[in-house]
Amino acid sequence: MAGAKLSPRQRMIGMMYLVLTALLALNINKEIIQAFVTINDSVESSNKNLTARNNETYGSFKSALDNDKEKTQIHYDRAMKVKVLSDSLVAFMETLKRDLIIKADGLNPDEKVPELREMSKMDDYDTPTTFMVGSEQDGKGHKASDLRKKLDDYKAAVLKTLDPNDVPFFNKRFDELLDTKDPDPKKVIEGRKTWEMALFYHNPVVASVALLTKMQSDIKNAEAEVTTKLLTNVNKADFKITSLQPKVIAKSSYVFVGDEFTADIFMAAVNETQNPKITISGREIPVEAGMGKFSERPGSPGLKKYAGVIEVVKPDNTKETHNVEFEYIAAPPAAVVSPTKMNVLYIGVDNPISISVPGVPNEKVKPSIAGAGATLGKDPASKGGGADWVARVTTPGEATLTVNADFDGRNKTMGTMKFRIKKIPDPVGMVANSKGGNMNKNTLAAQPSVFAVLEDFPFDLRFSVTKFSMYMARKGKDPINIESTNNLITTQMKEMLQAATAGTKVVFENIKAVGPDGKQRSLGAVAFTLQ
Repeated sequence: MAGAKLSPRQRMIGMMYLVLTALLALNINKEIIQAFVTINDSVESSNKNLTARNNETYGSFKSALDNDKEKTQIHYDRAMKVKVLSDSLVAFMETLKRDLIIKADGLNPDEKVPELREMSKMDDYDTPTTFMVGSEQDGKGHKASDLRKKLDDYKAAVLKTLDPNDVPFFNKRFDELLDTKDPDPKKVIEGRKTWEMALFYHNPVVASVALLTKMQSDIKNAEAEVTTKLLTNVNKADFKITSLQPKVIAKSSYVFVGDEFTADIFMAAVNETQNPKITISGREIPVEAGMGKFSERPGSPGLKKYAGVIEVVKPDNTKETHNVEFEYIAAPPAAVVSPTKMNVLYIGVDNPISISVPGVPNEKVKPSIAGAGATLGKDPASKGGGADWVARVTTPGEATLTVNADFDGRNKTMGTMKFRIKKIPDPVGMVANSKGGNMNKNTLAAQPSVFAVLEDFPFDLRFSVTKFSMYMARKGKDPINIESTNNLITTQMKEMLQAATAGTKVVFENIKAVGPDGKQRSLGAVAFTLQ
């Protein structure tokens, strides 16, 4: 870890402090005392930089928490605990420094506490000795012991914020950075056998304050190293990537004129060295360079929906699964031909209309019709996958068909078409499947009825003859006219036809018929010359 080593400047300050402390033991003059002031000022400046760096780390934690609270929260909480522990210990040391200066200069509690360089008794060593270690030989039971316990408690509490795998490293690191062990018996100076005595016995105020400032720096360094490690742990289980690939994902591959095309364009992070396992609808699909390859040939039209699972191995060797869903529309090849001059709906009959929108499932197509008393409904006999409708109209004029489609809950008009409304054309009268001409009298007399036939019409419609009359012009005799109140050729008509001679003119006229629209029609006459 980069934070595990002190900077050259900090190492230099530590060495200077050790040298100056040794010189003090030899009763070196006030120039050495002033050097401690310089060291203290330098460490104070370093502490400000450390505080700024730690604040940047906490800022990074806050950003990570805002971006992904679930992943960051536990590490953020641990970092905040380290901050509270560190701030508390640094504040305790600051109080010790303040109390040392006040007692050494004999100040009242309400007097302003001077800076270290402004003290009048910087070389006083009796006051800090009494205040920190007392007169006992081991220096126990005074402020130095309180400080030692707080340092030990701090190290133990901070270690609890770390992952178990990180504890051995930091335990060793804290022993180096925040050493509270008693001196090696072989290296004891002037009988100072305890940690308290080794650091604070017979040290002038200036050295004791500088030492406490250095300890504050050590705490801030420990805080920096631990919080940096905690921040690193936020992303230690994140997936590793080997390449970035541009991807464009459109919401729909169908775009209509006047509509808006939208797509997500992004860089996809891909690990080309480790393929996930992807299963779609129970079928594991091939994966190449970290990306699954799904393909199929639909055998029928309509909306195709799929669900599956992506399984990936995380850097910590645990498995993580993600559900995936997607859909697409399979449409048959189609050409749209609109004979605009033939857009006609007929009154009184079911007018079949096939309505569809490419790329939109039939169940999401919502057509409507207006004008000419028109109504629109599904064709109950449809076998065309739901695209067949039936329109009915009641009055001549014009009707407008509007086709809407549902796009994710948003209704969009896809187009309109106008239809001319016409009545069903008049049928023609027919007898013996003939519209007139020469006819054998026996053949004509054998016919049962007069028919109304709708010629060359797209609908298979039937008209019923309700009445007609038969007019016969005979040579040398008066013409006769016989009526029928239905479509049947009467017995009297048959007898007259059988008695007629060749050349007689027979006309079926005044033919009335009713079709599916319920309207009565007057049909043209059917004239024959008997053979």
